[in-house]
Amino acid sequence: RRRRITERVITIPTTLGGFGLSLAYVATREFDPTPIFGQEPILIYGLGTLVCGLSGLLIGPILGSSLWKLFHHEEVKLMEQRDREFYEHIKKNRADPSLHTLRNPAPDYYGEKIKSVADYRKWLRKQREIDCAQTFRDKI
Repeated sequence: RRRRITERVITIPTTLGGFGLSLAYVATREFDPTPIFGQEPILIYGLGTLVCGLSGLLIGPILGSSLWKLFHHEEVKLMEQRDREFYEHIKKNRADPSLHTLRNPAPDYYGEKIKSVADYRKWLRKQREIDCAQTFRDKI
């Protein structure tokens, strides 16, 4: 939870920084009336400014996560160990992938949608239902 908060907090200055720096560049630039890519220069500069702001928005969580990992070594080790154990548990309990097709894919095969214990229990029930249904079909 603290890592996600750090990522979100760092996103604010990176977004504002990307937007602000590109806006400062555009503000100090002399406009040439010739079209750029067949469009008015002010439109292209405006789109470029928005792209820089969006780039800051995308870079923020990456930078925030990196900074959080830099200052929380022990927690990162414990989280990675817990993630490995959880992934092994997911591999052990998921439905047999050979029973699924493109038309009937395995639901949430890697457990990516699991965010809480309740989600995990739902995922586990769903995997068992699929295995039981397939076993029943195989017997018929």
